[in-house]
Amino acid sequence: MRKKDLVWLAPVAAATGAAFAFDHAALQHVSTDPSRVNNFRMASNLTGIYVPVAGAATALLAGTIRHDEHLRETGALSMEAMIDTQLLTTFIKFGTDRARPSATGLTSTSGSFWPNGQHSSAADSFPSGHTANAFAVAHVIADEYPGWKVKLAVYSLAAATGFERIAGREHFPSDVLVGGALGYLVGGYVFNHHSSRSKTHIAFAPMIGHGGAGVSLQISRPN
Repeated sequence: MRKKDLVWLAPVAAATGAAFAFDHAALQHVSTDPSRVNNFRMASNLTGIYVPVAGAATALLAGTIRHDEHLRETGALSMEAMIDTQLLTTFIKFGTDRARPSATGLTSTSGSFWPNGQHSSAADSFPSGHTANAFAVAHVIADEYPGWKVKLAVYSLAAATGFERIAGREHFPSDVLVGGALGYLVGGYVFNHHSSRSKTHIAFAPMIGHGGAGVSLQISRPN
C-alpha cells in the first residue's frame, strides 16, 4: 500500500462512521418510485459489472492479439482486481449479514446486522460489491494510464456506480463508502504487486538449507 493511499483512509473512515449514523435518514430522501428505482439498478449493473468485465476482457484479448503488452497487462490486472475484490466483499457480506434497504421504503430490519439472529442469504448489503468492483478496476486503469483525463473518466464512472446503488435502493451510503474504499485499495494492491510499471516490486522465494526451510522476501525499487 502506498502512502498516498493511506492518506485517504482517515477521511474515508470518518465519512463511513458518519454515514452509519445517517444511513436511514439518507434513504428517506431516496425515491421509492418503482420505475426510477429499477432504472438506477439497471444502470448500476452496467457501470459496476458489465462495463468493467467487458472492458477488461476486451483489453486482455486485444492486447494479446496485437502484442500490446501494456494493454494486455491492463486487462489482466483489471480481471485479477475484480476477482480479488469479489472474494473479499463476499467474505465480508457473509460475516456482517446486513439487511438491504427495501425498494418500497425502510422496514424495521433495514440496515440491521444479523437481523434475524442467523445468517440470511438475502442480507448482503455491506459492503457494496458493485462499487468495490468499479473502484478496483478504476484504480488499475488510472495507474496504468496516469493521465488526468483517464483518471477523471474511470473514477467518475466508479463514483456513478456508488450513487446508482444508493438511488436504486440496493445499498446504504456506508455500504457504498466501504465498498469503494475496499475496491480502491485492492486495485492499488494488484497494480503495485503485479504490474511491470509499478515502482515497487515484492518477490517471495523459497529457501532450503541444512538447518531447515523458509521464505525470503525481497522488496525492490528502481533508483
